Amino acid sequence: MISISEVLEIDKHQIVRTKEILKDYQFLKKLQYNIPSGAKNFDETIGGGFYQGKKYLIFGANKTGKTQLCHQLSVQTYFQSSRLNERSQIINKHLIFYFDTENTFRPERLKEFIISQNVDYNKLLKNIFVSKIMSNSALLLSLQKLESLLKRDNVNVLIIDTINNHFNSEIANTKISTNRTKDIFIKILTTINELTIKFNLITIATAQVTSNLIKDTSIKVFPVGNHLLNHFFSEYVYLDYKEHNQRYVQLVNSMSLPEKRLLYKITSSGIQDYKI
Repeated sequence: MISISEVLEIDKHQIVRTKEILKDYQFLKKLQYNIPSGAKNFDETIGGGFYQGKKYLIFGANKTGKTQLCHQLSVQTYFQSSRLNERSQIINKHLIFYFDTENTFRPERLKEFIISQNVDYNKLLKNIFVSKIMSNSALLLSLQKLESLLKRDNVNVLIIDTINNHFNSEIANTKISTNRTKDIFIKILTTINELTIKFNLITIATAQVTSNLIKDTSIKVFPVGNHLLNHFFSEYVYLDYKEHNQRYVQLVNSMSLPEKRLLYKITSSGIQDYKI
């Protein structure tokens, strides 16, 4: 039987088998810092949690839990960092930078997530830097200033809820140039990409959506500005709402993972697995 090396006319040591590639990938994945959502199904869908160096776009209709997820991940980041830094003092370090463009961040909501945990609520809040964003220009300026803060603080996660809120409103405003609106939005996306790579961040952004006109598809909506967003976000996570508190999380358009669709539910304690 003719060997692969003979067919390709190369030495055996130059051939890397699929099994070895997969082994190396799994080893490197273990070394990466990641944040679990707190729900097994949710994490399984996206490959085990939210990983460093990746940019996740969370999109779905109202009541699917986008902002809920942002709150929950803020708490999960604190839990994860506390476990990894048990002997160090992280009280004066911002772990999460949270850009709120819709004024929906609620500190009191975090209390519900930690009610059964032995967690200092005030210490948790001190590790979340929240910035209220009133326009796309303000978001761009805040992101440009963020680099100096990232150098100073032990930041793990960047959350933007929602990334296209002002783009959506400004693109429809006849008093604002469409080209200028697009230019600013592209600069925002470019800056996010650069910061994520440079500081190895876990970047999570939610997105407002518009209806998908294609019938008979599981994806009922698309992010507003998708033609721009899909050049910068490789991990699309679609949230779909069904009746009886049934919701589906579906990974879409991932470069490294297969599509998967699993059930979850929203409770006062956050996003959890849906048990049939």
